[in-house]
Amino acid sequence: MPNEAQTHTDYRNDPSMGASFFAGNTCDVARSLIGAILRVGSCAGAIVEVEAYRADAASHAVTRPRQGAMLKDTYGRIYVYLIYGMHHCLNITTEREGVGAVLIRAVEPLEGLTQMRLRRGCDKLLNLTNGPGKLCQAFGIDRSYHGEMVGQRLSIHPPQRPFPVSQGPRIGIRKATELPWRYFVPGNRFVSR
Repeated sequence: MPNEAQTHTDYRNDPSMGASFFAGNTCDVARSLIGAILRVGSCAGAIVEVEAYRADAASHAVTRPRQGAMLKDTYGRIYVYLIYGMHHCLNITTEREGVGAVLIRAVEPLEGLTQMRLRRGCDKLLNLTNGPGKLCQAFGIDRSYHGEMVGQRLSIHPPQRPFPVSQGPRIGIRKATELPWRYFVPGNRFVSR
C-alpha cells in the first residue's frame, strides 16, 4: 500500500513513452500500458486498467465523428472528453495508419496522495483513482490537456516490472459490448468496479 513516505523514483530514470510507442495497434498498446507509470506534476500512479477503442460502434471516431477526429488523425496525443457533463476521461490516441485510442480507466496511486485527496475531497485511498473520472480529478486532468502530445505536462513511463494482465469486455458502454478490449491487473484493488 503506497504512502507519502514511499517514493517510486526508478521510473524517472526511464524516458517517457513518446508518440512512437502509441503508433502501434491499439489493443497491443493498451495491453502494454498495464503497469506503466502515469505522471502529472507531483502525482504518479501505476496504470492498472485500460480500454481500447478502434473503429468500432462504441468509439468516438464513429459515435462523435467531429469530436473524435483525433482518433483518426493522430497518435500519441491526449484526448479528453466529458461524460455526464461533469467527469473528464483521459485517452491517448493510437495507430499511425488506423483509428484508435486507449482510455485510462484506473491507476494505483504512488505519489502525490495528499494532492489527490485534496482534489477529490476524499480520504479513502481505494476511492481516489479507481475509475476514469476519479483519476482525472485526482491528477488534475481537464480539457486544457486535450490535444497535447504525451510527454509535455502528462508523461507515461515504462513499467518497472511485469504485471499479470486479464482482459474482458469493456464496461459503461451500450454498443460493441462483446469486444474483449478491456485490460486490467487481476485482483488489483484499484481496478474500477
